[in-house]
Amino acid sequence: MRNIILNIEKILENMKFKPSDSKIYSLLLEKGEMRVSEIAKELGLPARFVRDRLKDLSQKGIVKREIVKKEWIGYVYKAESPINVLKIKIQNNKKSKIWRRYLNEVCCSDSLQGARFY
Repeated sequence: MRNIILNIEKILENMKFKPSDSKIYSLLLEKGEMRVSEIAKELGLPARFVRDRLKDLSQKGIVKREIVKKEWIGYVYKAESPINVLKIKIQNNKKSKIWRRYLNEVCCSDSLQGARFY
């Protein structure tokens, strides 16, 4: 799993993601749903900075925000699937051949061997 995450981080950097956005997204892929405070602590970043980055990533469709009503009311964040992230990038980019190559790189990883998504 860690190798797949490292490959995804590399692809995201090539897609011009900010390094902090790549780290946040990768962490959410690895850990599942998390609160802002958990992400900030894990990455050693200020919570306000993480919150701002998550807001941007959420608006772009990279992460999902869900409300939680337990003993407290708040939000948790989840990573959108890498395939969906790349599809969004392909749809929003005129140089889609480049992004399709990245999509195939992710799809051809060990866990998604042989899948094609466009």
